[in-house]
Amino acid sequence: MPTLTRLASMILFGSLTYLVGMRYQMLYEDPPEALSGSLFLAAVAAAVGWYVVGPRIDRSYIRGVTVVLQGYIATLLGALFLYGFYDAFTKGYAMKYRDFGDAINGVMVVSAEHLMRMLDQDFLIFLAMLTLAIAVVITTIYRTAEARRLAR
Repeated sequence: MPTLTRLASMILFGSLTYLVGMRYQMLYEDPPEALSGSLFLAAVAAAVGWYVVGPRIDRSYIRGVTVVLQGYIATLLGALFLYGFYDAFTKGYAMKYRDFGDAINGVMVVSAEHLMRMLDQDFLIFLAMLTLAIAVVITTIYRTAEARRLAR
């Protein structure tokens, strides 16, 4: 069921995760010029905001922080899964992977490289600050919408 909280979490997750994607690209030694990775990450995050984070937000700010953190973990896992699926098919079609086991191994290596790159201290602090900001805004929107609903 569409709610204001779901809409706000979708918009906040998508737009602010686009910034996370831009910041992540700066962690490369030679940053990519294409923005497709950030847009892909923002699309995955918007879906997670709508389906995972929005419905689980309630009045508690602490629970909001944990839900947003879980949303970022779901975004990371979803993006890595979808990117791995894409990578396995494109490299498999180009005959860079010989069989399914080789494709799975290649996807795991690429995922591990992404995870190791994300362990930058400044990047993690930036992500923590965004998590807190999103949790406060979405929980406040939920409280406001709930107060208006109960006032009727």
